[in-house]
Amino acid sequence: MSEHVPIYTTLEKESLICARCGYCRNACPVYQTIGWESATPRGKISLARQIFALDNKEKMTDEFVQRVSQCTLCGACAHECATDIDTQRLWIELRQRIATTGKAPKGYDVLRKNLQANKNITTTGNDERLDWAQDLDNADHLKSRIGADVCYFVGCVSSFFPQASEIAVAVSEILTAANINFTTLGGEEWCCGFPLRGCGFVDDGRQFIKHNVQRIKELGIHTIVASCPSCYHVWKKDADEYLDGYELNVFHITEFIALLIQNKQIRLKAMHETITYHDPCDLGRNSGVFQPPRYIIQNIPDVTLVELKHNQMKSLCCGGGGNLQSVDPELTNAISATRTQEIRESGASVIVSACQQCMKILSISVRKAGLPVKVMDICQLVLKQMVR
Repeated sequence: MSEHVPIYTTLEKESLICARCGYCRNACPVYQTIGWESATPRGKISLARQIFALDNKEKMTDEFVQRVSQCTLCGACAHECATDIDTQRLWIELRQRIATTGKAPKGYDVLRKNLQANKNITTTGNDERLDWAQDLDNADHLKSRIGADVCYFVGCVSSFFPQASEIAVAVSEILTAANINFTTLGGEEWCCGFPLRGCGFVDDGRQFIKHNVQRIKELGIHTIVASCPSCYHVWKKDADEYLDGYELNVFHITEFIALLIQNKQIRLKAMHETITYHDPCDLGRNSGVFQPPRYIIQNIPDVTLVELKHNQMKSLCCGGGGNLQSVDPELTNAISATRTQEIRESGASVIVSACQQCMKILSISVRKAGLPVKVMDICQLVLKQMVR
């Protein structure tokens, strides 16, 4: 995908650029779910104009803060904007402005405190980051060490949540089977910083990025692989200024596995299933990774790959992005129900994604809908079908 990055100035100037055309309305999963104009991108930008560009601070109501926090940061509006506003950067700056007033949602403050105390999004100590690997044969080998060719950046969710930790186990076993000399940062891996940035605590997020970059440099690592799309996005898009010329190749795990298949380092056995693929927002629309996951699925013999009605750049958000669950879990569930209906209509027996959050959200939604569909992360699929 050829990458186009809109020029971004300031919140005040960008809010004056908005033409209020409304193209963003149909793309916004929040508006499509709750139907309020105040939830549309143009509605929020209009209020931001009044608050900041026209200096009407009294317009920063609790409802406005709620609407800003309800955004999933899926990026769909940015790709529909007729005036080419980088709305994602605008939403982050808007949340940053709100955070400085002390009006950020309580869920954001709880998340921030956990991150400051534990360096991860949970209340668990960061020294337990490798607990997911305790049953692996090479568990000790995964502890942070110099001399590895690749670092697997696990991420908070896959490190600490049991369902998602299956992804980390799968990645480890795949890399081991392919004879990749890899390590992790272990307890020295901090959150990538994306959740802090998404809450508006941008400066806090920078400190986390700096720490992780410094550890990579100290270990002499020049290739990093992430299974979390948000972690991948941070390493791919935000870490450059801290790398300061240090050469680092950044891969999402789907890109890396696709290379392993091309190089015949792993082979996949037949599977008689109809599979559909859900593009995670941070991996697909926001990072441009569309083909590697499909390449992987298409290299499984006898699999039928069907596309969801909205796919690739037009993919629908699962509802799990933008820290939405921490402020409005019911809205997350409502958004995911729309995506689940498309899964039903696809006729697939397996829904695959490449994001631990998408897998979690879609698993809940599919179960609530009573669909006889198996939800898997693509790493789990590869491990299951890998010829040993």
